[in-house]
Amino acid sequence: MNDSRSWSRPQHRVGRILALGMAVAAAVGLAGAAGISHLNSPMGGHESQRILIHAGMSARHIGEKLERHGLIRSALLFEWTARIRGHAQELEAGTYELGEGKTTAAILEQLRRAPLEMVRVTLPEGLTRQETARLLQREELADSSRFMALTEDEILLRQLGIGAPNLEGYLYPETYFLDLHDTEEEIIRRMVAEFFAVFTDSLYARLDSVGLSLHQAVTLASIIEREAVVARERPVISSVFHRRLQFNRRLESCATVEFALGFHRKRLTNADLKVVSPYNTYAHRGLPPGPIGNPGKASIVATLYPAETEYLYFVARGDGTHSFSRTNREHLAAKRAVKREERRRKTQTN
Repeated sequence: MNDSRSWSRPQHRVGRILALGMAVAAAVGLAGAAGISHLNSPMGGHESQRILIHAGMSARHIGEKLERHGLIRSALLFEWTARIRGHAQELEAGTYELGEGKTTAAILEQLRRAPLEMVRVTLPEGLTRQETARLLQREELADSSRFMALTEDEILLRQLGIGAPNLEGYLYPETYFLDLHDTEEEIIRRMVAEFFAVFTDSLYARLDSVGLSLHQAVTLASIIEREAVVARERPVISSVFHRRLQFNRRLESCATVEFALGFHRKRLTNADLKVVSPYNTYAHRGLPPGPIGNPGKASIVATLYPAETEYLYFVARGDGTHSFSRTNREHLAAKRAVKREERRRKTQTN
């Protein structure tokens, strides 16, 4: 005779396990949905931001940039959304006006529209702020007088976190895409923001190692930028200046004299070297009061990571490279060799 009770307990246990499993699955599903909903929810604020998307940036890198700027909650969710919708390869380089308070999906749709109409302008390494102002005026992007005045505005300097009398050295040289309607202040803020983006924590950590403040490092980097022509020589030139500072020797940089004069000469005269200026490093020991131009990253890195050498002198050969010397006797011999080579080249051209 069959006893139905002999099957009821196992069946009841199986039913409970299945019910529990379904409940857990439902809970996980709800939690996942809630998590995705949270990640996709709009960020606080309603002000728009201009975001530059560089050529070659992947959906992941774009998402990371948007997350850093507080426009979305999750770079990973942005990448997933772009891939699932088939838009990951459609995102173009350019500057976009992206609104805060938008969902990830809405931000993605904004990026699919055409970027703002921008003017491409390249600021070469080593330009002074005055040269920068003139270049921007030639491109009809700024009034040079207003730009120069703002680079000395004490309130703006404090807001930007610059402890110096002006922005010389902090207007980072880069290729910018600027809106024709950008104000001089907006342009300046972009350049200074780019400087601090380049001067990372790892570079800050080197300041104590080389015994320089931030402003002193930027000052030395600006001198190296104007002295070096060949990239491989930057750390070597840096080592010469570091050793001269260490031994309390005058830097004797022709670039600082040119800055004091306010113009460039192919060859400085003895009278030029006597120009009365705190920037004349032939007359004054130590670093000048501030930068003599706006250095690029390579010169900043060379300043903080000088080569290990015994050199105290260098002289330009006339082809972009320099001859380096440890002693004054070697330096004088190198200068004579450079002059002989110059005479030889003149003879060949005549």
